[in-house]
Amino acid sequence: MVRGKTLLLVFLAAAALTAGCDIPLGTPQERMIKAAKNDYTRVTRRLLDSGVDPNITDQAGWTPLMWAAAKDNVDIIKLLVSRGGNIDARNKKGETALHIASRWSRLDTVNFLLSAGARTEALDRLGWPPLMWAAMQGRTEVVQALVGGGANMEFRDSNGSTPLMMAAHRGRAETVNALLDLGANPFKTNRDGQTAADIAELSGYPELAARLRGEQPRRAAGRRRP
Repeated sequence: MVRGKTLLLVFLAAAALTAGCDIPLGTPQERMIKAAKNDYTRVTRRLLDSGVDPNITDQAGWTPLMWAAAKDNVDIIKLLVSRGGNIDARNKKGETALHIASRWSRLDTVNFLLSAGARTEALDRLGWPPLMWAAMQGRTEVVQALVGGGANMEFRDSNGSTPLMMAAHRGRAETVNALLDLGANPFKTNRDGQTAADIAELSGYPELAARLRGEQPRRAAGRRRP
């Protein structure tokens, strides 16, 4: 009998979650964050209708829109933006939703945020725009989208490093190729006088260094080795 009741409770809890997290757990603000994170559009709309601020933040300074961006929940983002959600709000690390989506390779979210006018040159606490993160982490499609949306390919950080240099440092060959195809300058130097090719060589990627120097033909962006 006890086991039967336990199974029933588990079933009811699962059904409630499937229905849209209707169980009133936490404050309305906490529920808003949870709803945005878990793609509960109906709950998010209801909380907004009740007067919850779309730009509330959690302890790390993340807004519901940032959480939706991290999870690629585009419908939630559209809803929040339509209700006054700030696409350029910053968390405690200085990151915007576009930083988060770019770093986590949330391409659909990146494309929507760009179409909604998100600032491509917003700088986080490290002084980096979203493109630097996307390039360093090899998010090739995101890099292409950001550049297409107006991001500056020749941005320099405090060390004089460009997105191309960051991709070369991590050995992101596909991303390097994409940036070169988009017109990035491989001959610029950082504050230490190093080009992207020098950085690739020092980081243990001699083939990539040769490609950056023009000594090897580069593969088309998006094409992977078998």
